[in-house]
Amino acid sequence: MSTRGLDLDLLLGTAREAVLAAAAFALDPGAELRVETKQHDKDLVTQVDRGAERIIAECLAPTAIPLHGEEEHRVEGFEERTGPAWVVDPIDGTTNYVATHRDWAVSLALVDGGAPVIAALADPVAGRLMTAIAGRGARVGPLRAAGDGRDDEPIPMAPDLALERGAAIVPFNSLRGVPGADGVVSAALAARAYGSAALEIAEVARGGAVAFLHGGLKPWDMAAAVLLAQETGALVTRVDGSALDARRAGSVLAATPTAHARILELLAQARDAENGTGDPAPRV
Repeated sequence: MSTRGLDLDLLLGTAREAVLAAAAFALDPGAELRVETKQHDKDLVTQVDRGAERIIAECLAPTAIPLHGEEEHRVEGFEERTGPAWVVDPIDGTTNYVATHRDWAVSLALVDGGAPVIAALADPVAGRLMTAIAGRGARVGPLRAAGDGRDDEPIPMAPDLALERGAAIVPFNSLRGVPGADGVVSAALAARAYGSAALEIAEVARGGAVAFLHGGLKPWDMAAAVLLAQETGALVTRVDGSALDARRAGSVLAATPTAHARILELLAQARDAENGTGDPAPRV
């Protein structure tokens, strides 16, 4: 089974409704938050994360397409899967959801053979829903309980700005884990980090940043936003410039074409310097 022959408009409509239902629940869960930890004490989860994923799973069940999620749903052999699968992060940015109550997202994508083909990404606090179908551009509209999205506005192609003319979103762990990331920060007009990878990549799609750089994301962190970025003219690869497969965890570089080329140059210089195969990267 592949997405060829499937009604992508119908599937996007189902994805929209799933994300809207989960967002409505997360905005008003009707109970005090119960915060737990998973792999370490900074890896938070709440009953709302799990509940939102269950809501999405119920909404998607009629599609008969398996769901691969951060919390409770897994597709066996997902990294090698050749057919379509939904990929969901019910709350991307749980720490923000708990601590600052902003900059968190509900992220859902349909991935086929490593490529995202449908995206539905909600920024509930901003009241914004972004959607895309591969090859057909990206759209944005208000977060609402109903509607098919026909009134949503196209997200325009982002201007191809140089790294020095825009903000680069580089989370702090990338400064430690990606050689040369500090040079990217120095070269950019400004540096930002919000705490939700999905919204950070989407900021490149919306033209609010020229680049996003991260040393390691899970499929559910990036799949939907990667499609949004690609559909608005950004180049999306691994940090070494190799192709990105949304089925597999790893680094992500999303940037305007001009900024992307400059960042790859800076990162390559840093790697060469670290390996003793080239001159140190110049200060910028």
